[in-house]
Amino acid sequence: MNEMPVSPEQPKKSNTGIIIAVVVVVLLCCCCVGLGLAWQFGDQIMQSLGGF
Repeated sequence: MNEMPVSPEQPKKSNTGIIIAVVVVVLLCCCCVGLGLAWQFGDQIMQSLGGF
């Protein structure tokens, strides 16, 4: 019989890099949205808190 040699399975690729990249992108987006809201409504918030 011609037996095919069984090659060892290659180890699974780690998804750690992709997960870290996604988390960093999400955090950057949240920071950008927060800064945009602060820029847009910062004066109103400071006036309501008695900062001016």
